[in-house]
Amino acid sequence: MTSPAQTRALTVILLFSCGFTVISARLIQLQLVRHDFYRDKAMRMHTDIVPQAPRRGSVLDARGRIMAQTVTVTDLRIDGKIAAERPAEASAIATALGWSPEQLAAYIHPGARYQLLVNDLPDPIGQELRRLKTRCLIFEERSLRVYPNGHEGSHIIGFANSIEQRNPEWKLPIKIEAGMDGIERVMDAYLRGVPGERRIVRDANRKEIPGYRQSDVRPRDGLNVILTIDQGVQHVIEKEADRLMQEFRPAAVHIIVMRPATGEILGLTNRPTYDPNDRTTMTPANLRNSAVQDVYEPGSTFKTITLAAVLGERIAELSTPIFCENGSYFYAGYELKDVHPYGTLSLKEAYAKSSNIAFAKLGQAMGAEKLYRHMRQFGFGQPAQSPAQALFGEQRGTLRPPSNWSKTSLTRLPIGYELSATNLQMTAAVAALANEGKLMEPRFVQAVADSQGRVVKQFLPRVVRQTVSRETAAQVIEAMKAVLESGTGREALLPKPLDVFTVAGKTGTSRKFVNGGYETGSYYSSFIGMVPAERPEFVVSVLVDDPEGKKYYGGSVAAPAFRNIATGVIQTLNIPQPAPRSVIAGGRAG
Repeated sequence: MTSPAQTRALTVILLFSCGFTVISARLIQLQLVRHDFYRDKAMRMHTDIVPQAPRRGSVLDARGRIMAQTVTVTDLRIDGKIAAERPAEASAIATALGWSPEQLAAYIHPGARYQLLVNDLPDPIGQELRRLKTRCLIFEERSLRVYPNGHEGSHIIGFANSIEQRNPEWKLPIKIEAGMDGIERVMDAYLRGVPGERRIVRDANRKEIPGYRQSDVRPRDGLNVILTIDQGVQHVIEKEADRLMQEFRPAAVHIIVMRPATGEILGLTNRPTYDPNDRTTMTPANLRNSAVQDVYEPGSTFKTITLAAVLGERIAELSTPIFCENGSYFYAGYELKDVHPYGTLSLKEAYAKSSNIAFAKLGQAMGAEKLYRHMRQFGFGQPAQSPAQALFGEQRGTLRPPSNWSKTSLTRLPIGYELSATNLQMTAAVAALANEGKLMEPRFVQAVADSQGRVVKQFLPRVVRQTVSRETAAQVIEAMKAVLESGTGREALLPKPLDVFTVAGKTGTSRKFVNGGYETGSYYSSFIGMVPAERPEFVVSVLVDDPEGKKYYGGSVAAPAFRNIATGVIQTLNIPQPAPRSVIAGGRAG
């Protein structure tokens, strides 16, 4: 029989044995069974993934000039508490900023520890303030998207906003720039870049432990996007758009310059417009890229498409006589008029003088199916751009199938009514004739390149389809030349010494359809032309929405604008002059 002392001793030994067993088991679990789990948990507690934002790529014009870029700017913040304790340093800060000490003291909120003092601090002032080596100031660097040309090209380039990008592994998000409109939005995947990551180990005070960085993946900066836009051409059309707004006070102006052989858009502008550097100008109306997003009834410029269809189907020749009914013609019980009464005109003369009646009769002779097929061939009723490059919000316009036509459609469609199109569609359609009948997809982007200029992706010209034969296209251009020589487009002729360049074009004046009806006294004035007519280097379309005053015809509003733009484009692109045309004694240049 054991004594009480022995019992107590055995109990203590048993308890120690059990405790040792539990501790041993726990140690085995920690060191062997769950070693990896706890090691990783401890590492996670001391390891941070620090994201690094990439720099957004630049947007360049066709010659490599910067149209949008990201720069690093410095914002200046102040610790009001420290500044209040160190009046001498606060006074030095005020002097560097060009303020009085009283102004600085009044500006700082009492007790503010991180108050913004100056946005986008100029470098010389920043250098002077850094030399003070004061603890009052905090210099905060950030990225800023800037557009050196302001409003010029804004509807093409668009703009980018700063947003937060998050990742479940990051403790904090990073700020990056994301495209919101225009090329900035369309090409955002190329421009944005890829964030980098640093995996660092911190001590108990949350400071990085030198030599223990686990990985350092640098961010991959965004690629540069090279546009088809020529900055010089863009400046020319911006200047002319401003003149049109000042002289005619219209509701809107849309201008496009296109290279017909490749589909490259050399310039595009709208009024109203905005400056992507100034967010106060970004109203919904100003942001709207109306040349792509708004549709209108093209009116007489559409007679160019009808003429191509008529000649292509061999329904008439340029010399074919057409009786123009002395200015008044009834069809399906509705009257159609010409601006001036004409008797019999050749097809070429009827086009040059823009006879509605002549082209209504041609529509009847052609028939609905053929007319509709040709309109579709030229791209009407369908998007002009492929989805890969399409600017946001492009409209396809309206072109009803013949089964849905009205009684008058066969006479109204040939003169540009009862259908709608964007200015981009009209430009591309006429450019097809300048390109021997080949319809090209409009292009805003040439290529994507890295920071060293190496091309990563190229966007090549794309032929959509052959609209009419080469011979038919040449006949149409011949008729378009007559518009300037003897028709409604005389004010589009180029001034000396550039009159050696032949011009082909067509005027347009269409009534404005508003809220289900035609608005009295409201018109679209337009002109679409090409230079030089024999081998066009560029096509220009000018559309003026509802000009004020007595002048509203395309020949008196849009044609002079075309002349000014064509003059500037020839000089900007250094297009060589053709050989002078021979002059016959007693006659004119041949």
